[in-house]
Amino acid sequence: MFYIGFTTARTDEEGWRHAFGGLELGAESDAFVADLSVWGMSGYEAQWREAIARLAAGKSSSALVTSYAGPGDVIHSMRPMWRVGNKVFIQERLVSDRRIEPPNVADQFYALVGERSTVSEDGTPLSEWAVPFSDVLAFIATE
Repeated sequence: MFYIGFTTARTDEEGWRHAFGGLELGAESDAFVADLSVWGMSGYEAQWREAIARLAAGKSSSALVTSYAGPGDVIHSMRPMWRVGNKVFIQERLVSDRRIEPPNVADQFYALVGERSTVSEDGTPLSEWAVPFSDVLAFIATE
């Protein structure tokens, strides 16, 4: 099974608008917090459909943006994805790149995905989930 979506949105006492979300990745799950100061929930949801459609169109990699805080000295997060045969491998990555700015934000994230690696620069194994490609496609078919 594959699913990505939001559970709730809120504004904290300091005025930060954000949404809690989650990914279902086969038998496992992963949570995230999305910054809503630039993109609303519908903007993220549209990007997720586009990211999966890229894989369906034959791209070998893509990315699900799970938090975009706008240009400047901020931290963003994404879930890079690589299609290998009938599997999609998904990881979590924090992105500290002040140059990511409109109008082509998603394309800039896609360009940061790079080649799939299962270990960090220091040799530490990276967390990774493998999901059947058919499950990922089923997600956009039901949206």
